[in-house]
Amino acid sequence: MDAEIIEVPWSWDHPLVQEILMKYYKDWLFNTPEIAERMLDEILAIAPVKPPSRILDIGCGLGYHAVAFAKRGFGVTAFDPGDRYIEKAKEHMADSDVAVDFRKMSSDDLSEEKMFSLAWAGWYCPGHLGERELLETFIRVGNSLEPGGWFVSNVAGKPKVPPFEKVRGWRELSDCFALSEKWADETHFHENSSFVYPAENRVVKIVESGRMYGVNEIVPLLKEAGFVDVETADTLAGGGPAKEGKYFAFWCRRPGD
Repeated sequence: MDAEIIEVPWSWDHPLVQEILMKYYKDWLFNTPEIAERMLDEILAIAPVKPPSRILDIGCGLGYHAVAFAKRGFGVTAFDPGDRYIEKAKEHMADSDVAVDFRKMSSDDLSEEKMFSLAWAGWYCPGHLGERELLETFIRVGNSLEPGGWFVSNVAGKPKVPPFEKVRGWRELSDCFALSEKWADETHFHENSSFVYPAENRVVKIVESGRMYGVNEIVPLLKEAGFVDVETADTLAGGGPAKEGKYFAFWCRRPGD
């Protein structure tokens, strides 16, 4: 009997995508509360905001950074398009005995103006946005900041790499086999991920195509969006310069009035 093949386009809020990410890649993708606590020291060394200033956590995932900010006395608004992520974030908040304004939404829904002292985008993946859409997102983030407010991020989306032909690889996971197919053209990175469940005679195939953004693409868009004092490094700790084709961090500010 032929296997059932379920093909879905990649989307952060798709139920099957959320299920697979939570099941197989949870710690790799969302890290841990302990890592989030350590990262806050790096973020606040860059942007020395003080409690009870308000923080915006963009794409908050499981809420680890948002809760860590709240524990330090900040007022926190955090959002993510994935309902399962927000559900888990609220559970983490309840276990931590702090208050965070968690919202299921995307950056398109961000409407606050001059509210936040710091906008944080952890492991930011902008590849599903075109240049114009990403520019508009940066403008909305800037509008949400108080004059002089900070925008800090480490970018984990597909970095800008030269074109390459399709490569394949297999991995054995806890209850299935995963086949990945990856290739890149001049502007986009393509990846098909097939999760094969022999016991269920079922295959889940996730099809993803995202624009590659490197430091040389992000910085001009930040400046066009109106940010000033734009700086980059290889990590938030600033161990070296940001390089095209690698993950990197950036920080900048909304101009003061």
